[in-house]
Amino acid sequence: MEQLNKLLDKIKETRSLASDNALAESLGVKRQTVSNWRKERTLPDAVQCATIAGLTGEPLARVLGIVGEARAISKEEKKVWRRLAAIVSLGIVSLGIAFSNPANARDADGQQIERGAVTTMHYAKLLKGGLS
Repeated sequence: MEQLNKLLDKIKETRSLASDNALAESLGVKRQTVSNWRKERTLPDAVQCATIAGLTGEPLARVLGIVGEARAISKEEKKVWRRLAAIVSLGIVSLGIAFSNPANARDADGQQIERGAVTTMHYAKLLKGGLS
């Protein structure tokens, strides 16, 4: 379960969260839930895995593989989940290398992006409970 703890710590680090209580809030769960995950008393469900994947930037299949391995009882089942997580990680890296050709970079309108050009990205975060 060390890998799940690393993912949880990655969220805390990237979001500058000082405590597991703050981590729990960002995951939309209770502090005790995070504590139980860390101590292997319980494990995240598929929806919670998707949230963890979104906050860490890890592929969902990798997070599901990590949690599936922790949930598995037999060595054979653990091995299958571990392989899934490893294959997904390797596949993502391979795709990134194969398709990252800056010479062919284009913006959203299909215009060629010049090397060294400044581009911007905007995002909006949907708050729990919607807009007030």
